[in-house]
Amino acid sequence: MNSDFIDPDDETPSSDFAKALDDYERGQRNPLHADREAVEPGVGDRVSGRVVALAGEHALVDIGARSEAVVEVSHFRTGDEPPKIAVGDAVSLFVIDAGEPIVLAPAMRSDPHAGLAALREAQKAGMPVSGRVVEVNSGGLRVDLGGAKGFCPLSQIEIGFCSNAAAYMGRTLEFLVTGIEEGRRSALLSRRQLLQRQEKEEAERRLATLAVGQEVEGTVKHLEAFGAFVDLGGFEGMVHVSEIQHARVAHPRDALLEGQKVRVRILKIETGPQGRPRVGLSIKAAAPDPWDGIESRYTSGMRVRGTVARIVDYGAFVTLEPGIDGLVHISELAARRIERVKDAVAVGDTVDLVVLGVEPAKRRISLSIKKALETDAPEAPAAKPEPKPSPRASAAPAAEEPTTMALAFRKAAEKAREKQSKPRPS
Repeated sequence: MNSDFIDPDDETPSSDFAKALDDYERGQRNPLHADREAVEPGVGDRVSGRVVALAGEHALVDIGARSEAVVEVSHFRTGDEPPKIAVGDAVSLFVIDAGEPIVLAPAMRSDPHAGLAALREAQKAGMPVSGRVVEVNSGGLRVDLGGAKGFCPLSQIEIGFCSNAAAYMGRTLEFLVTGIEEGRRSALLSRRQLLQRQEKEEAERRLATLAVGQEVEGTVKHLEAFGAFVDLGGFEGMVHVSEIQHARVAHPRDALLEGQKVRVRILKIETGPQGRPRVGLSIKAAAPDPWDGIESRYTSGMRVRGTVARIVDYGAFVTLEPGIDGLVHISELAARRIERVKDAVAVGDTVDLVVLGVEPAKRRISLSIKKALETDAPEAPAAKPEPKPSPRASAAPAAEEPTTMALAFRKAAEKAREKQSKPRPS
């Protein structure tokens, strides 16, 4: 076994494991590889396989090579928890020793005797290396890689900005080797590039499981005027503003918050520029349709109340409930004839209406304000009878109007009396 890529303590497999390997090779080889020429991987190669046996602290993995590879179960254990690996699990690991048997691991562990040679191999193969953080300074992390030193700049610790580098002190982490400084016997490391690669790989696996029409959970990442971007686990899909909810939405922020968990339906999956996946999503398609059972909630002749949502040349759309808008044609806006819709209603007005018709298949409801006004109009009051004259009034003769001649004589008599009453001059 090549000691450059595995700890000396691990060179002798346990007797249980040796027995499991022998039993498997004597008659339990996967028939899928029986008629296929074995492809022998090299150190640093990334291979995929399936766990076929567990024995003590080792697992046997079928990778389609001449013999099954081995991997330590400890790689799948976190803290004191039981290892998360079982027979039948699919795994993707790196070859750290191409001897007999082939040894796999999630990352290379530097041997003190290997030094920079092992790091150069890891850099060439793109294989992660494991090291312990021994110092934190303003520039980044100093890492003990066993046979060499490593340094991870502050900008390369996390995918985003690292605000608390001190939290990594004493921890064992995995990195990619991005450079070798021969004189200092040290390596330049990047945890950020490794995390980005893992995130991309996970996104590709996640994307492969999705299909149009499927409903999944996601998290709103950011909002734009044209829609919302939702994280589906390593990659984002876009919900157009018209697909956020059944009711009309002016801006996504009126209905959503960044960080909000949402359920979405996948409308389309296609490849965009630079090979990136473009996933179209809908929140309203994953929600109950308000038009379901509409004919049982609204019937012709029913009186309803709604709010004017928008105005067009031929009428006004009125919201009866979220996601349900009906149309009042311009001819049904008022009892009188009007030339312009805005002469009768304005956006935001609350109006009483009568349902004229419901067409569930076309998602249409016809409404009338005019009919509602006619229904509300009070009945015309009955005509009041003319008062009958009292017996006394009917007994007295009505006074006759004086004639023109009589008026003239009356005026002449008044003038004569005025002359007689004036004193004569002495």
